[in-house]
Amino acid sequence: MSVYLNSLERQIDNVAELSSICRGEWCRTLESEVDSLREQVTVASHREPTSERTRIGKMSNKISEAYRHLAPDIHV
Repeated sequence: MSVYLNSLERQIDNVAELSSICRGEWCRTLESEVDSLREQVTVASHREPTSERTRIGKMSNKISEAYRHLAPDIHV
């Protein structure tokens, strides 16, 4: 296992959890962190061996989940 992937996975787990409870300006700040992590996952998917594809796919899914939590909550 790659130390880099371990660190990246911990960061993604953390931001995914925080995104589920964030509010207001904090969400906008958190969104930029999610953007950065998404870029890192994209780079890792090209750089890491194919044996890590499943793990990277799970990280990508967690990032998508974080984006869903960060979407505006619109009430009509």
